Amino acid sequence: MDRRNFLKTVGLGTAALSVSRCGFFQKGRPRRPHVIFVMADDMGWGDVGIYNPDSMIPTPNIDRLAGEGVRFTDAHSGGSLCTPTRYGIMTGRYYWRTYKKHALVMPYDPPVIPSERLTWAEVMREGGYATEYIGKWHLGLWYPSLRLGRGNRQYTMIEDEIDFNRALEGGPCDLGFDYFFGTAGCSTSDAPYAYIENEHTVGIPSEPSPKEYHELPGFYPGRMVPGWEIDKVDMTLTEKAVDRIDRHMTESPEKPLFLYVALSTPHIPWIPPEFIQGASREGPRGDMCALADWCLGEVRRALERNGVLDDTMLIFTSDNGPRRGANGHLSAGPYRGFKNSAYEGGSRVPFIVRWAGETPPGAVVDEPVGLNDMTATFAGFLGRPLPDNAAEDSFDILPLIRGRGSSRPRRPLLIADTGGHTSDFGDFALRRGNWKLVELQPRPSGPRTEIQYELYDMGEDPYETRDLSAARPDVLDEMLDWLRRAKATGLRFLT
Repeated sequence: MDRRNFLKTVGLGTAALSVSRCGFFQKGRPRRPHVIFVMADDMGWGDVGIYNPDSMIPTPNIDRLAGEGVRFTDAHSGGSLCTPTRYGIMTGRYYWRTYKKHALVMPYDPPVIPSERLTWAEVMREGGYATEYIGKWHLGLWYPSLRLGRGNRQYTMIEDEIDFNRALEGGPCDLGFDYFFGTAGCSTSDAPYAYIENEHTVGIPSEPSPKEYHELPGFYPGRMVPGWEIDKVDMTLTEKAVDRIDRHMTESPEKPLFLYVALSTPHIPWIPPEFIQGASREGPRGDMCALADWCLGEVRRALERNGVLDDTMLIFTSDNGPRRGANGHLSAGPYRGFKNSAYEGGSRVPFIVRWAGETPPGAVVDEPVGLNDMTATFAGFLGRPLPDNAAEDSFDILPLIRGRGSSRPRRPLLIADTGGHTSDFGDFALRRGNWKLVELQPRPSGPRTEIQYELYDMGEDPYETRDLSAARPDVLDEMLDWLRRAKATGLRFLT
């Protein structure tokens, strides 16, 4: 759905929008808060001190944010890997509803979000916000082909055929953002190794990645801009985020800013910059988590310096669960599983919101929520009902953020899935009340030759130690029916 069709859906025309925008402002400040959404990459529930007192990683900025706002203890990413969660945040839908199903977006893949799909950014922009995106994209782009004009294809997925002098389409600027600065995929492990500003690379990725990088875990060799420094990525992204805050508050202080900051850290490879090395007792991965905390602190300081911290809804979270910690550190806290697992450790993430005058300081919410909920939450906040063909897995959690009750409408289910490089193999985790169903798919080369189901009572057994599928076949059948129905229609329409 494009911008004008969205306005028609909610009964507004462009003239009405311009009038409503005039009502947002009061005495040089926006009546609606600025919204800054900071998301780490692979940072676990147990990495953050306020969640895990035994964490080996210092997280003073995240802990302070929780003390001044509301902390969710049962928040979940839409999937236990990067791309599915990012898709869910942008669209309010589960990624497995797309043609990709469970397959990650790999280097040079085309966009997974079509231009007509309503996004969170579009909702915010139509609500009068300046919309900006800094950081890792990982949702695909259209790469122009050098063969254009020779009777061949316009776009390509072949690195050596890409014309990096032309615009890269299908990214944030085509999906509701006014400005983008970041990277195409996993910033430190996916080609092309180049920053992108709006729709063009900053410099041309003309050199092969150096051989010493090829030994790094998870690193995909590919083209690189001369001078690219893998350990400086998150510092560069944070500096740009701070610059955009400063610029906006100087040039357009009366207009609310929506800034989405998608960090690369602590995703592999763990190459912490020199200034943060040794910050944690866990090792390099822990240092990278400490770097995420530093990034949040820099963003906060920019808001304070501009005098708008208390005019801002500042959110911190992570895109999925962590990799296993080192040196005895419990990166997923007491929960079972890690990144790309259907168990709690794969999708349970820190989620903290600070909004002065609205979030009760130090409040804790134990109700399950999902990162997919951002679209419905802000559509509700802006008074814009969602059409039935958009954000069908998203719920308005603003009452929870404000400490005033449940999500609207009340959530029937919460789902997370796993994935990989192919579309066929994805496990499901479904929560309904205290019950959790785990659906484990067979693996061609693994121990399972058929689908396996597990059932847990999360009220009595939150760490998933006792499978009750054999003891409670009645509940298992009911949960399987809910999963079948959820796969067939959006969660908002289940009763």
